[in-house]
Amino acid sequence: MANRRKPRGEDAGVEEPDLVPMMNLNFALIACLLSMTVNVPLGLISVQAPQLGGGGGSSASKPEEEKKPKLNLTIFITRKGYNLAASGATLTGDNANPPRPGQALIPMKPNDKGEMDYDYEALNKKLLEIKKNFPLEDNVIMTADPEVIYERVVHTMDSARESADGKELFPAVAFSAGIVG
Repeated sequence: MANRRKPRGEDAGVEEPDLVPMMNLNFALIACLLSMTVNVPLGLISVQAPQLGGGGGSSASKPEEEKKPKLNLTIFITRKGYNLAASGATLTGDNANPPRPGQALIPMKPNDKGEMDYDYEALNKKLLEIKKNFPLEDNVIMTADPEVIYERVVHTMDSARESADGKELFPAVAFSAGIVG
């Protein structure tokens, strides 16, 4: 107990708090936080921002390729599955088995665990059919219900970018505002 001064006057009998244990705890906390940040994996997904409009030039100066109507392919990720729209019309599938109103074009299916999951393979096949009809189109717009988790959106993006055999489908993915269902 050397080098400890005894307080005089008003503060007699009141000891100063010992801050060394608190400082040690803070130091240990900072060291733990720094060690955990090294182990956080980061990923990067390349997406495009949707374009709002074209330039103000005349249509005579545009090349022939840009004069053709765009596909405007949109994938809607809903709670019930996938719906697709292109050039202002919703795709309804084949005429033999069209979905009923309120149903998804590509409904959810049970996975290995018996839980309902999105049918990524069926979406990929449908997008492959569309790509065969529009081979020059690279853009797709994605929109999702607010309840759809991020992991499902990423798997959908992967299904839209390339086919099961590695062929490029729609690599330019843009996000749109969420839909209310």
